Amino acid sequence: MTNKPEHKLKDWLELSKLKIMIPVSLTGFTGYFAFDPHFSLKIFITSVGILLMAISASVLNQIQEVELDSKMSRTCNRPLPSERISFKNAILFFLLSLIAGITAVYYAGNIKAVLIGLITIAWYNGIYTYAKKITAFAVIPGAITGALPPLIGWIAAGGGLWEKPIIFIEFLLFIGQIPHFWLLILKYGEEYKLAGIPALTDVFNISQIKRITFSWVVSSVVAALFLCCFEIIQNPVINIILVAVSIYMVWQFIDLIRIGADKNNYRKYSIVLDAYFLLILLLLISDRIVT
Repeated sequence: MTNKPEHKLKDWLELSKLKIMIPVSLTGFTGYFAFDPHFSLKIFITSVGILLMAISASVLNQIQEVELDSKMSRTCNRPLPSERISFKNAILFFLLSLIAGITAVYYAGNIKAVLIGLITIAWYNGIYTYAKKITAFAVIPGAITGALPPLIGWIAAGGGLWEKPIIFIEFLLFIGQIPHFWLLILKYGEEYKLAGIPALTDVFNISQIKRITFSWVVSSVVAALFLCCFEIIQNPVINIILVAVSIYMVWQFIDLIRIGADKNNYRKYSIVLDAYFLLILLLLISDRIVT
């Protein structure tokens, strides 16, 4: 059954983690659009290039962690540990997506954007991937990788490294990566421990992790509100929407520290968190359209 083309396509899509990488590409699109608010062929080529570079990093990560993935029920059925895709083909896929991504970002952007993309991959695959096997707090430096894709788009559009809008956008995405990981720990902490990965559950109890997660969610909301306070988002209606949604976000997560430990609820919180950041990106894009 697994040799049928439709199953093969599903395996390649799973290896690429396309559902996760598309939002990464959207952050790159947002960074580009924040500097140059025009729909053009270049912005779409840059976004596809960022998508391909993100896919290459994801594939390389799965190549690096194939043995680790085979030890956890959450990941043991991925294409590499289950051997539905060969190691050699995965390496080829990594190289092709990397080269195609570099080419697209260079063609539609510039060499500086390419270099930032390569630094992002090096940080993710060369530092974070190994650091998380050493410390339960590796997610904090690892979150840098989630903050850099909008910078790639911004630089590709012609922006500078230290300009106020992109700094605040990067800061928001950096902070926002961390509570998402804490939610994963709440749900899969025992699996990480069984696989030999240091987990926060070795340092804190569940109640403490939930309070830490809530604190980081509040920090993410504050970082989002900076977009209003420092006029990154200028349209007053969009600012009101962001403030209202941010208040709702905190209200939703208050339940996390009130209710008992129910792993089924953690997925709901992850979806709410993802939806919040997706909305912020859409609000940023909308603000550039209307102002």
